[in-house]
This record gives sequence, structure tokens and C-alpha cells, in this order.
Amino acid sequence: MSIINQIIRETEISTAKIGIGLSNSSEFQNKKILYAAIKFLNQFEKNEDIQIYFFGEEEYIDRISVNSSYSKYRRKIKLINTQNPAIDLFNYLNTNTLNAIVRGGISSSEFLPLVVEKLHVPVINRLALLETNSGYQFFYGPVGIDECNDLRSKMNFIEAAVNQLHALEISPKVSILSGGRTSDIGRDERVDKTINQAKEIIKLIRGIFPSIRISHDEILIEKAIDNNANLIIAPDGISGNLIYRTLVHLGGGKAYGAIYMGLEKIVIDTSRVGALNEIYGAFLLAISLML
Repeated sequence: MSIINQIIRETEISTAKIGIGLSNSSEFQNKKILYAAIKFLNQFEKNEDIQIYFFGEEEYIDRISVNSSYSKYRRKIKLINTQNPAIDLFNYLNTNTLNAIVRGGISSSEFLPLVVEKLHVPVINRLALLETNSGYQFFYGPVGIDECNDLRSKMNFIEAAVNQLHALEISPKVSILSGGRTSDIGRDERVDKTINQAKEIIKLIRGIFPSIRISHDEILIEKAIDNNANLIIAPDGISGNLIYRTLVHLGGGKAYGAIYMGLEKIVIDTSRVGALNEIYGAFLLAISLML
């Protein structure tokens, strides 16, 4: 069973209010957000107490309001006209008007600083849910270019990710990637460092979580998939971001949003130009964290 299907099957919640930011530059993207919200609401059509709040500037809110598809969902999709969609998203979250928020069409340069400022977190760690072009789903990170660039930050990320999977009642099968094969030791100092770091991580994680399955799959990400890993850790934030982009934008794979880990509030990330399935997946991740 895929991770998404497992989330759908196990999600039973009475009330949920989720906010999402509209794009301030792309009507096409906002239509995707609308259709993703409708797909999500139809998944829980028997529950009248699940609502999506759209936050956007007047021009884009007005365009949603006259969309014929929206008219059928007025009770479940609330339109918030605001000059500051990102700030108001967090204000609604911090006052508990919303149970969760999704970045949606807001730029990362605007959204990420607000995560730090409004939720008082020193470090951002995002755990993405991805799918290969053959349909295999797995959690993955880091995806931010400035994330997990030393041993301590990577250990903190992996511990948080393992705990996140446990919270979702998923048994972690962890794959640690490095910059080369073990047999490549000696070819390049930087590659050597990533290999030795991966070996050290394996020892440390086994000491913290002795019962979970964890392996060093070297540079062979395809081996991690063949071994049914459901949590794959890239060598660093830059390589992680490149792998993510190659899979999703060039390789026929899919993204289903990313969890901001370690927060007291529920925040889900998406690309500002994310596909409909990514936005839909982000709503599912949000509701799964409310259980």
C-alpha cells in the first residue's frame, strides 16, 4: 500500500480547518490550488466540518470567487481577501483559527522567514513525500539547500524524521546516501568525508533507535528504492535539492508536499509552482498530523 493510501485509510478526523496561500502572479497556479482543494474535500465529502481557507490579494480572490467550480464548494472553501496573505496565514494559525497551513503559491523567500519568526524555530527541517515514476513512495530529505550541511544538523534531521514516521504509524526503513561507493575511498577528499559521515551516522542512529532498519546505500539511490526504503537521506541540502528537482521536474516523479518538522503547529511546504497532486498531498499530510 502506498503511503498516501495509508494516510487516507487511517485518517478519521471530525474537524479540520486548513489554510493555503494563493499565488500573487499566476492564475493558472491558483486554479490548481482550487482543484486540489476540491479533490481533497471530495475525499472526505461526508464530513461537513473540514474546510479550506484561501488567503490571497483581492485580484486573485475575486477570480476564484467567480470560478464555476468554486461555487459548488462555498461552504467548504473560505476566501480571505488580504494584502498580506503570508502574514495572515500565520496569524490565523497562531490564534488557532486554523489547525494547519500549506505554503501553496507563496514564495519560499517570504514564507520560510515567517516560519522562523512566527513559530520561533531556530532551524528549518522539511521532510518531503516523493514518488518515483513507477509509483514507489518514500519520505526524503533534506530538500533545502541550507539544510543538513554538517553531522549534528543531519543527526537532528534524521532523529526528527524517524520520530515523524513513528507518529504516522509507519515503520521506518532508513537509507543513508553518500557521495560515492565505499570502494571510492581515496579518490576525493570531499567524497571520503560523505562516506565516513554516513558510516558514523549509521552507528549513532543504531544507538538511538536499535530496532529500526538502517543502511548505508552509498551513492546508489536506486538501491535504496530496490530495498524498499521509506526514508532516504541525501548527503547534504544541495544534493538533496538537486535529486528532488531531477525526480519531480525531469524524471516523471511526483511530490506530495513536505512536513516542517519539530513545530508545535502544523505547517506543510509545497513548491510555489507545485502540481495538483503535490497540493492535494500537502492537504493529506496536514490532516494526518492532526490525529
